[in-house]
Amino acid sequence: MVYKTVTLKAAFILGFLALLVAGTVFKEVLVLPFFIAIIVFSFFFTLKQLAEMTWIILIVSSFFGSILSIPGYESLFLYRILLPVQALLLLLTWKDWSWLDRRIRGLLLLLIGWLITASITLIWAQYQVAGFRNLYYIIEAIYLIGTGVYYLDSKKKLERLALLVCGVIIINIGVGVYEITTGLHLKKSALVGAIGNVQFLPSGTFFNPNDLASFLVLFLPVVLVYMRSETIVGKTVKIVLSFMSVYIIVATQSRIALVLIIGVLFLLILKKSWKWGLIILLTIPLFLQLPAMQEITEQVNKTYTEKNNSTDFRLEITDYTWQTVLDTHFVGVGPGNVQMKLAQYFPVDEQNEEGNISVHNFLLEVLANYGLLSALCLFLFLYLVWHFSFRLWRVNKNREAWYMLPLIISVAFPFISFASSTTLEKSYVWISFGIILAVLNHYFKRTELKNEKNYTCNM
Repeated sequence: MVYKTVTLKAAFILGFLALLVAGTVFKEVLVLPFFIAIIVFSFFFTLKQLAEMTWIILIVSSFFGSILSIPGYESLFLYRILLPVQALLLLLTWKDWSWLDRRIRGLLLLLIGWLITASITLIWAQYQVAGFRNLYYIIEAIYLIGTGVYYLDSKKKLERLALLVCGVIIINIGVGVYEITTGLHLKKSALVGAIGNVQFLPSGTFFNPNDLASFLVLFLPVVLVYMRSETIVGKTVKIVLSFMSVYIIVATQSRIALVLIIGVLFLLILKKSWKWGLIILLTIPLFLQLPAMQEITEQVNKTYTEKNNSTDFRLEITDYTWQTVLDTHFVGVGPGNVQMKLAQYFPVDEQNEEGNISVHNFLLEVLANYGLLSALCLFLFLYLVWHFSFRLWRVNKNREAWYMLPLIISVAFPFISFASSTTLEKSYVWISFGIILAVLNHYFKRTELKNEKNYTCNM
């Protein structure tokens, strides 16, 4: 019996390896080991455990995109493969709505309202294919937010995610330093083939420098707040991550991200110790005089003084987008259509690879694409997220730093949406909102439970 078991295991391993080798020649075969792995895992884990594991892998893989793709099939990457698998596992393991606080439920309903009202505008959209593609990204955004609340239902799970995100940040810092030094980039980067100074901008595992900078602004605070650092090694890792993240953001030349990351780090330092915050503030002028800081200081100066053309171009896009809103009488041109409408106002050399013009202003883009009613649903969602986050911080401002995290992310989002060209398609943005709502939901449920106990005791 033992002999047969060993033989079967050996046959399975050899067959698995054979499929991987065959995949180097016939790339379609590489899909088979993936599904075999899922089947095997299902024997060792419950469906619920498998769903949670798949979600974590889905989130981490989203930060890498097409880098984790089947060779020769760059459009078929791990994130896209896992998304429908995870959705199926979610349906199979779904429980009731008792885990969701009524306020968070209201926020998710506003997102559903955003999707429904946006879908209505597809009726008169000129470019239907672009419309369906755009609506898919809204569905994906809602899914990432909703599942974030569902799976991150404890502080321990948030700490586990923070540890994984820390690894992602370290990888991006390493890739970023390599790009700055060599001028070479990963295949998915928009900087491949760039010349001049642009060639040495970092984009990490993301599409462009702004995406990398925005990712660091949103997720470095998550790591600093939730990753345990009782040891000297842990504290050193956080300090090095902070300095290197600022260095990478300076190199991306993202002005908004630079202001945000400095503000966020200063707030977290003040939260930890106002004395250290004051000391750092007073020593910054002396620190900037060091010879090693001269190059960084010069880069920051160039970032804020030599990008007038970029600023003027974005202001021009904003003017034309607002004119489109007025021309449609606030009913919208249809999902994803404003980018194509704007192309008629700009020459070909100023358009992107798809022949469109990115709005670089997500809130205005929502209004132009989906109209006022849909925009109100999203704007109300954003306002309530900020409102709940502010209340969370105000009530607990003398307690742990994690009470400040939702407020930091919710305040940073509108500014980041100006820097990014296509905010809707950036999965990391919606994952960060999933984290915010998970923190709020956990706090609301815990507070509600405590109030119920107090009420019972008083009776």
